[in-house]
Amino acid sequence: MRTVVHRLARVPLGTVGLVIVVCAAMAAVHVLLVRHVHETGGEEWPQWVARLTIESYWGLLPLAFLALWARVRERAGLPGRIGAALMALGPVAALLITVAAIVWGGILGRGDLPESVMSLELLFYGMMLGVLVTGAAFLRLAGHRLWGVMLIAGLLADFVMPLALSAVYVVFGVVLVADAVRTARCGGTTPAAEPAH
Repeated sequence: MRTVVHRLARVPLGTVGLVIVVCAAMAAVHVLLVRHVHETGGEEWPQWVARLTIESYWGLLPLAFLALWARVRERAGLPGRIGAALMALGPVAALLITVAAIVWGGILGRGDLPESVMSLELLFYGMMLGVLVTGAAFLRLAGHRLWGVMLIAGLLADFVMPLALSAVYVVFGVVLVADAVRTARCGGTTPAAEPAH
């Protein structure tokens, strides 16, 4: 586990920012596609296809947030570790549902997964709680308070307006990329990951 955390901590900040921007765009396209299908009465994508493509942001976005946490894990303390553990439920749930959907719908041709399997989506609520807890941990760290504000604001905005999450996280990702570019131009490096103990 420490090796995974250490590798996440070494992902360049600019790369993390790009992943967040891409995931935010995918989330927006997902919302717009669902809206279009409902308005036109069209046919939704097969579940396994959606999980392999547009809905993969369910696993990638919390993974990007985990990469941010891994960079400051020692200073984030116990709240950060709790938040990270909860956020890790997102990629795990996304992977399990994707594999199940490919086997059930793509290979066996039985359509969408049954509700009993889709109950795995409940893990995403734990992941969302993890985003809030991690955001609160970031708020306590000088130099990383913006990370906390953006994590919390993006998630809470999703409950107010469907595309608000995407808007906030696009801005967040762009800010991270800009910070990485600015630091590189100044001849420095992005904030170093904390040493593994």
